[in-house]
Amino acid sequence: MNEHREYRFDDFLVNPEAWNLYRDGQVIHLEPTVLKLLVFLIRNRDRLVTREELMDTVWGNTVVSESALSKAVARLRKALDDDSGAPRYIETVHSKGYRFVAEVKETELDAKSPPRASAFVRHAVIAAILAGLLLVLLLLFGRDVFDRGAEQTTGQASDEIKSLAVLPLDNLAGDPDQDYFVEGLHEVLITELSKISGLRVISRQSTMRFGGSEWSLPAIAAELGADALVEGSALLVGERVQVTAQLINGHTDEHIWAQTYERETRDVLGLLSEVAGTISTEIESTLRIPVKARQAAIGPVDPVASEAYLRGLYHLNRFELQSFKRALTYFEQAIAVEPGFALAWGGLAGTHLMLAYYGQESPREAILQARGAALEALKLDDQSFTGHAAMGWVRLFTWDWPGAGRAFEEALRLNPNDSMTLHGYADYLMLTGRPEEGLAQLRHARLIDPFTRLSNMPVPFHLYMMRRYDEAIADIAQMQERIPGNAMHQLLALIYWQQGRLEEALTQERQALAQRKDMELLTALEQGDSHGGPQAAILAMAEAMISRSATTYVDPYSIAVTFARAGQSEETLNWLGTAVERGSLELMDIGFRPEFDSLRDDPKFVELVHRLGLPMQ
Repeated sequence: MNEHREYRFDDFLVNPEAWNLYRDGQVIHLEPTVLKLLVFLIRNRDRLVTREELMDTVWGNTVVSESALSKAVARLRKALDDDSGAPRYIETVHSKGYRFVAEVKETELDAKSPPRASAFVRHAVIAAILAGLLLVLLLLFGRDVFDRGAEQTTGQASDEIKSLAVLPLDNLAGDPDQDYFVEGLHEVLITELSKISGLRVISRQSTMRFGGSEWSLPAIAAELGADALVEGSALLVGERVQVTAQLINGHTDEHIWAQTYERETRDVLGLLSEVAGTISTEIESTLRIPVKARQAAIGPVDPVASEAYLRGLYHLNRFELQSFKRALTYFEQAIAVEPGFALAWGGLAGTHLMLAYYGQESPREAILQARGAALEALKLDDQSFTGHAAMGWVRLFTWDWPGAGRAFEEALRLNPNDSMTLHGYADYLMLTGRPEEGLAQLRHARLIDPFTRLSNMPVPFHLYMMRRYDEAIADIAQMQERIPGNAMHQLLALIYWQQGRLEEALTQERQALAQRKDMELLTALEQGDSHGGPQAAILAMAEAMISRSATTYVDPYSIAVTFARAGQSEETLNWLGTAVERGSLELMDIGFRPEFDSLRDDPKFVELVHRLGLPMQ
């Protein structure tokens, strides 16, 4: 097919040789795939082009989903100012394909002369250089070179990328049994990108809600507060994996960079390090900051171990007790196959911490297990972010405040975008008498992870411990607007109780118990309320919790808090002592919880707080 042709329709000019689309003499920048799609449709305008033919021809050997084709057509229509409902250029034949319907004037160019667009391009480049243009050329593995265009100067705020979201990767196999693999790659890619200094990377938990979304990319970017988005796909076939990634301007929907990678499964984790490194180079050029020395890429891992590791991540992210136990099994399997697999040791440490916090047994053993796994991760890789983060939590839960601070600070140096680590560091700051700094860390964590309860609840809870009750209530209301259905009845019950709004507190308490389906405590509350009012209702709950502890683990600290709300000082102090003996994780809040304000001058309470090395609120 003759390349020395140009195509005119309406006020558009397509010059395939110069690889440009013009409108009224002004260049319209399209990513190469979209321009290739336009040229193919024009050259085959006398017939319907099927979706399958477009995917095979335009993308060549790269396997893509139909959604990728639909998005490319949507971007082409946007560039042409076309309407899918009343098309002037691209007509959709439902479920079959597309047809180019505009009248086209085709002109053959002189093959010996340069393309007529070259003078325009030279002029644009020279002018841009004089204006201080930073033009970034990416050459990856001897393959696609993408010119971002002369109009993108470093001085334009819209081109600066200070925040990024990685959308859920497409599972090209369409096999639900491979969901663990694709979701695991998604998490690893986000973690690798999160290491870029000066860039805010939105958490996986908040981006997952946009998997399969029909929202436009700029709308998703606006919702997440992201300047740029990463889209991609993964395909696992036998012992080979193919990963496609593309970086997109979240404000303009323009493609900045794209690449397809193919590796053996043993190299898949290292592949994601490569992807992150390339995206980092592109983004750091827009941030205009020095590119810091990057951590070493993840080395080859036995495919059986990497599969077990990805399955472990998949279950860890379900945030359910049984899923935590399954994650533990998979991480242990990965380590059994590859004992030097630092990432698996870090995953094991994190899972033990989750079991310590959400489990149904005394947390001491789980914390010891988490400590051992974290130390092994750091022994294998002293730059292990997960190892340092896990050690931060271990030291926080074992009341080693200076050690916790050092571990969290090192973890955040390696990965400044992990919302859980920011939460732990905020707790450390509050516990060492810097509550305002801690609150700022929590608000930053919420920017990274705006749509999960896990990253939203700590802000109003810290406000509650700072006695800023009205602010806490307002924050909860704003969160419920942002995340409908994510009620925080238990925290509201605590706040209302401190404000003396006892009946409102009981209403929230009932709703919290009903939500948890805890009929035993709800019955005790109702009986206590009917016999003696709100305070008797809370006392009845505390006594019911003691009865329950005879057959299953109940955190003694939660029993102490409930007795404190009921005004029972002696019982409160006794159960706080039990909490110390059993290593209750929440005990670190003892110096700040409003429920204990009436005990601040009690010698037993003062001795207990000092024993933990805590300041008193």
